[in-house]
Amino acid sequence: MHVLQAGGKAQSWRELAKAAAVDPTTLRHYFGDRRGLVRAVYESLQPIGRMRRDLALALLEKPAKDAFATLLKQVASAWPMVLGGMHALGFSEGFADADLGQAYVALVLEPTLVTFEEMLAHYAGKGELSVPDMRVAALALAAPVLLGLFHQHQLSGSRCRPLDVDVYIDAHLAGFFSGYAQKE
Repeated sequence: MHVLQAGGKAQSWRELAKAAAVDPTTLRHYFGDRRGLVRAVYESLQPIGRMRRDLALALLEKPAKDAFATLLKQVASAWPMVLGGMHALGFSEGFADADLGQAYVALVLEPTLVTFEEMLAHYAGKGELSVPDMRVAALALAAPVLLGLFHQHQLSGSRCRPLDVDVYIDAHLAGFFSGYAQKE
């Protein structure tokens, strides 16, 4: 998982082979090329993604605002480990290669957004939220936090403009819920 720990920084084939403690030809034998290696990384993360989805859906026992606060703060706490590197890899490789961009969207980003949509649908069904478009609401809920985390970590924004991410999440959710709360 060295490729994830680099936080999206492009690494040469030789650097990747060295991190895996194998010869570059061995790496090429198993993965073919960079695209094959990155796709394999995305696929290897699928079990973790399913586990995280199950943990997120277990939050549905809580009121909506508490569930989303817990979920987004869990995302923030996992970001400096593998999560941020996974998303950074998706963006950096996806910008450089349209096929890898599609793989990232299909295997990582969309499953994440679908989990948010499922949670929003649950709370809309309970009458806690008024959500006319689940996809739009899922993006509105997740994207600002992901951007804040990229800013602080991968882009080193914490050096010039530190952000208390937990405070930011609470403020973001206050605004989100003022727009999507069930109208009386």
